[in-house]
Amino acid sequence: MEGRALAQRYAESHQAPWDWELMRSLVHPDYVEEWPQSGETIRGFENKRAILENYPSGLPESGLGTRRIVGSDDRDIYAPSLAAPVAFFAVLRVVGSGDTYTFEGTARYQTGEPMHVVAIIEIRDGKVWRQTTYFAAPFEAPEWRSQWVER
Repeated sequence: MEGRALAQRYAESHQAPWDWELMRSLVHPDYVEEWPQSGETIRGFENKRAILENYPSGLPESGLGTRRIVGSDDRDIYAPSLAAPVAFFAVLRVVGSGDTYTFEGTARYQTGEPMHVVAIIEIRDGKVWRQTTYFAAPFEAPEWRSQWVER
C-alpha cells in the first residue's frame, strides 16, 4: 500500500465504527506513539487499543464524521455518513508525502468537550511505525488582538 493510501486508511480506522482489525493490520510490530503534552509513550497496538477502549467515560456516542481529507493527491474525500453513531476522531485533513504524514482533526469526549488533534505519523516497512499526537482545547480569543484578526 502506498504511503498516502496507508495514511488515509489509518486515519479512517480511528472513526466510527471502530475498525480494530484494520487498525491492527496497518500498525508496525514496533509501533510507538508519543503524547508530548503528558509525557506518555504507548508501545504496541494492544496498549493503544486498551487506552481507547478504557476511557473512564467510555468512547463518545455523538458522531463527528469526516469533512475533508486532502494530501499529496489534492482531492476531497467525503465519509459515507456525517452522522456516524460513534466517532472519537474526525479527520479534517491529511497532509504529507513519502513516509511522513500529518493528520488534523477534532475529537469530542462524552462530556461534550471538543478537542483539536494533530498527529504526525511515520511509515516504515509499509506500516505506521511512529506517531506523535498533540491535543489542544479550544479557547476564547483575547480582545487585545481583535483589530488584527477575523472572527
